[in-house]
Amino acid sequence: MSMDSAPAMLAPFFSACPICKATGSRPVVAFKELSYGRCAGCGLIYKREQVPGLGSGYEEDFFKHNRAKYMSRWDHRVRKCLRQVQVCLEYAPHAKDLLDVGCSAGYVLEAARRAGLNPTGLDYSQFSVNLCRERGYAAEYGSMAKMPFPDASFDIVTLKHTLEHVDPPMDGLREIHRVLRPGGVAFVIVPDAAYYKIIVMPRKGRSFRPDRRGWQHHVYFYEHNLADACARADLAPVKAGKAILRRRLAKGIRAPYEYARFALLWAWVQVCRVTHLRREIQVIARKPLADAQLPASNAEAA
Repeated sequence: MSMDSAPAMLAPFFSACPICKATGSRPVVAFKELSYGRCAGCGLIYKREQVPGLGSGYEEDFFKHNRAKYMSRWDHRVRKCLRQVQVCLEYAPHAKDLLDVGCSAGYVLEAARRAGLNPTGLDYSQFSVNLCRERGYAAEYGSMAKMPFPDASFDIVTLKHTLEHVDPPMDGLREIHRVLRPGGVAFVIVPDAAYYKIIVMPRKGRSFRPDRRGWQHHVYFYEHNLADACARADLAPVKAGKAILRRRLAKGIRAPYEYARFALLWAWVQVCRVTHLRREIQVIARKPLADAQLPASNAEAA
């Protein structure tokens, strides 16, 4: 066999769980290009091996041709992000400055601007940074594991489907703690490791395949170990799950709509959790105040 036809050699990726540091793991799925295991300690699914240099990167082709269609449905995406920003304001009503990590095409930045906040984006893709700047938003190039911002720069940090891309994820969460002001919140969304396709068809689904999300995603969280990871970074979890009543909006003629929306959302979240149809999980975590005097916020945070 010639050297050109020899299979690429796998290299270690995480030698231990990147969250709890346990070294024991059970196999989840293996391809010739990469493999994943499940931590025997906290249950995190993490990448154990990978061919060096695997993947196409996060530049123009990724954003324009990815199945997620990052460049389309602008209005829909901004409205969804605005609802999420409003949820963050339930837990940080004092907020003025927001950082979106993995700012993509700028949906969260536009939503934050509409909510009256001063938004800044961060992305590891120069294409994404340039696109956001062309659209009139402040954006910086850099890694979540080493952000180019001073300590205590933001009141809200959002990271939607970003943490699973970070190597190692705890470095990213510690950086979020550093750039948050005391009393500020982190809004974290990641894929749900309990999603039925991950459980019943790990080789056929897109989550692990090296030609799909395998080269991008280094970890898969469950709700409990995502909250644990935040706590290890000194970010106190205050709410897990999407069923959050936006009390700031539940007033006057909007109150019946908001309560009905919350009830339907709560019911749907329970169904998806039981049936493993939930594709993503969400945690809101707060950086504690030194004097423990938190600003007024949603009662669910107590």
